[in-house]
Parts: sequence; C-alpha cells; structure tokens
Amino acid sequence: MNRAASAFGIRTYSQGELTLDLESDIYQKLQQQSIKFSDLLQQLTDFIRMLESGKQKYNINPYSEKFNRGIHILGGNNFALEFLPRANLALKCSEGQWNAEDPRKQFLRSIELAWEFKTKLNEQEKALLQICPVYLYFQTEFRSALFKRVLFMPRIEGTPLGKTETGFSPEFCQIFNIPSLKEILCQPQFALHRSLDPDPQRQLLKIQSAYLFQHLSQRGIKILSLNQKNILAVSNPTSQQQQYVIIDPTADYCLPISPAYNLLTAQLCRFR
Repeated sequence: MNRAASAFGIRTYSQGELTLDLESDIYQKLQQQSIKFSDLLQQLTDFIRMLESGKQKYNINPYSEKFNRGIHILGGNNFALEFLPRANLALKCSEGQWNAEDPRKQFLRSIELAWEFKTKLNEQEKALLQICPVYLYFQTEFRSALFKRVLFMPRIEGTPLGKTETGFSPEFCQIFNIPSLKEILCQPQFALHRSLDPDPQRQLLKIQSAYLFQHLSQRGIKILSLNQKNILAVSNPTSQQQQYVIIDPTADYCLPISPAYNLLTAQLCRFR
C-alpha cells in the first residue's frame, strides 16, 4: 500500500485500483481505533456496492440532473461506518464520465475553504456561515463499479436558499452587508436581470447570492460556484440563529453559468 501526506493534513492511500483521501481528523480517529487500511478499503468497497444497488432509494438530490452526467447525491440517517463521527451521511457519487464534475476537487476545496473561513472571517460571520465538512474521498478504477468516485460528507438537514421565500435572514444580511430581497427589487441596476428571468423570485435569490460572493471576495475568499442551490438554510436550535452552509464550493467549468453570473453581477453589486 502506498501512502502520502499533503497540505492541511490530508492523507492519501492507494492499493491496486483503489485510492483513498482522508481528512486529518478522520485519519487521527482511524489511528486511535487501530483500523487497518486494507480492512477500511474493503469496508468502503462493500458500502459503495450497497449504494449502487439502492441509488434510487437513497437519492436526496432536491434538484434533477438535467444533463445526465452520472452524478448521484445519496444520503441516509443510519449508515454503519463507525469510524465516521456521524451516521447521517451525504454522498456525492460519480460514474466517472469525462464531462462530470470531480468530487475530489470538492473534497480538497472544502478543506481549503474551511481554513480560509477560520482565518479570514470575523466571529459573527463564522457563527452564521460555514462550509459543509468533508470526511473522505474514495476512488476506484475497476470497470465493473458503477460509482467510480465517491465523496463522503455529513448530511446537513436544511432548505436550499433557492427554495426559501425571504432569502437570507435579516441578521445575516446585516452582518454580511447584503440587501434584502425587497431592497434588491428596487435597485435599478438589476432591472434587466429581473425582466429576462421568467421566475422573478429565483432571480432575486441569485442576486442575493452574488452579493455574498462579492462580500467573500473582498475578504480574499473566492467561491465562483456560489448560487441559490448550494447554500442551505439551517436552523440552530441551540443559538436560535438561522445559519447557512455552503455544500458544494467548486466551480463547474463544463457548465460555467454560476461563475460567469457571479463575476458579472458582482460588478453591479457595488452600486447600492
């Protein structure tokens, strides 16, 4: 078995046709439990075969995949993988098609952004905005496998921003200096945006996301993929705050709609 360490404490293992990337906390837990990595690879292989046979049963994607690129968003609340901190998991599974987004890029970028949020946002901002954690990335080159690449994450129970009626909460808007949907509706620079979209509410939420993109960019944090679909609104029962979790921070350059939209719309967000 080959192994290597990389930035942010990521550990990479390979054995034959299998490759495994581990987030640093998961690696430490495996070390404490004295789990053999050959046994771990076998356990993950068996688990993914179970997912393949039940891909419809475990589907949790709130949006349909329009371009059939072999990406499946699966999840469950009681998966028996004892080395992970939670049994509630979300899994991004790729069939490995050439034009599909790469879950490994999401794994690496999520870990990098978690560090950027920790070092570049203030305490109020960090309390309201987070990056969805990632646990591990699994890859197989076996032709018989349906899922060639799988990203393991905790399952976040929330509502996509695009399915909310009011957008970001008043507290979030105040702390991140983002206008409310009512304020955006009155801003003349977005008249063309609103007139071209047959769904005015969707367009307002997309503009709000572009404001967040601009704010983060000013802090040195670039998330070109940011949109109303990959931001989850999550209620925190402890703090009674409405929090927001970004669940996919990687840009899809095969379908560069969000990167292009954010870069162009952010220029208009400068005028208040």
